[in-house]
Amino acid sequence: MAIVSHPAPFPPGFKPKWRDMLEKNVALYRRLPEDLTLVVEEMIPWFVEKVFWKWGDWVGHKPDKEMQKVCVACEACVLIARRSKKDYEHFHTFIFHEKHVTDKDGNNWGGWAEPNGTIRQSWRSTINGMVDGIDNHNVTLHEFGHMLDYRDSDFDSVPHFDSKAARFDYQLFFEEEYADICSAWEKKTGNEIIRKYATTDKAEFFTCATEAFFERSEMLKFMRRELYDWMVRIYQMDPAEWPERISQTELADERCDQWGDWMRRSTWQSKSEEMDLWPDGVVAADYAKRYAQEKGRLEREKRERKEREFAEKMRREKERNEKEQREARERDRKEKEESERKARERYLLNNRTIIVEYPNGTPQLKYRLVDGLREGLMQRWDEDGQVREETELVRGKKHGTVIYYHANGEKEMEGFFALNRRAGIWLGWHEDGSPSFRTEYREGELHTWEQFGEDGTSRTYGKVKNRFGA
Repeated sequence: MAIVSHPAPFPPGFKPKWRDMLEKNVALYRRLPEDLTLVVEEMIPWFVEKVFWKWGDWVGHKPDKEMQKVCVACEACVLIARRSKKDYEHFHTFIFHEKHVTDKDGNNWGGWAEPNGTIRQSWRSTINGMVDGIDNHNVTLHEFGHMLDYRDSDFDSVPHFDSKAARFDYQLFFEEEYADICSAWEKKTGNEIIRKYATTDKAEFFTCATEAFFERSEMLKFMRRELYDWMVRIYQMDPAEWPERISQTELADERCDQWGDWMRRSTWQSKSEEMDLWPDGVVAADYAKRYAQEKGRLEREKRERKEREFAEKMRREKERNEKEQREARERDRKEKEESERKARERYLLNNRTIIVEYPNGTPQLKYRLVDGLREGLMQRWDEDGQVREETELVRGKKHGTVIYYHANGEKEMEGFFALNRRAGIWLGWHEDGSPSFRTEYREGELHTWEQFGEDGTSRTYGKVKNRFGA
């Protein structure tokens, strides 16, 4: 998980504050193994320098352009960390848009990759995908997946392979897998791991598979093992074996436990002057390997000791037990493993983030499943990407604050639910922000209603007779 075994120095050109930026904003970065973290950090300065960065019209808060470039560079470099920089030779321009990317037909998108080497991305969609890290919806991974596909100029969801035989085998697999995924979405069964957006065009298959590979690796491995194995072969890494995702706070706590001089308020920027310099002439892969050798020796000795203890235990059991008993234990072991596998699969399906998308792939509805029931904040957006509803849920029921918004972003209504029943004071506003009504609910029933006109006048309705005459 990122850098926790030792205060590793920074690769040439990589600024100390960049490590703080990435740990705060990029969930995937916090999950990377240490050796891969250093390889990605080594590539980021090259990527930032290589790309021509542009910003579209920006009416909100002034963007932190350095942070935006570094975060995008990180996720883009993860995709080629075990491949080759040649994958991005044709890529040259990245354009940030504040809210969404609009095509020539007036349709809005979270991102857009062009074969000529240009990527446009909504910053709102970009940062949401980076920070979440597990919702299977990451615009940067998606669009740079297109860039890998564009390297050979075919736009067919077949990335570059050095081996022609491997490319041919993958193409055969891809045709069958894509047809199966489209069929699964039609039948609405077995489709949970690959986004429905993949069915809109074959060119979207590889990009959506890339999102699932890095954001829901264990689930992809469970549900589509052959596809997962191909992604391991393509990216030359196995994220299902990486550490569990942790927060920035948990990462700091881990360092506090292991490093005597790391405090909870420490940052890489504050510690940079105390740290060793990167050794001259050493590439990140060799540096990580050098520190991994000692760690590997200790782990190897521990593993060998366990293997010897296990071998001795098995020898004694072999002397005590008959053949039938061994066969029974083996049978029980396989049944237990299958039971655990099914239980884990059920857990993954019942504990995940659900996103319902518009036809263009942007989110329409988002909520979290916990033990199969909706839990936490449920959000709803319109086709322009504007949030229109935020409702708090507890065990599948509305419980807590609910807010509705006008299309211009102003609040339309705000109130409370108590176990699916309206409670307390509900307030409403016109699109210009002026009050429109005030209601009070008692035990789930409307008690009073005060309505405000646009001219500031108001009328109050009681429980017996309300504004509907009832």
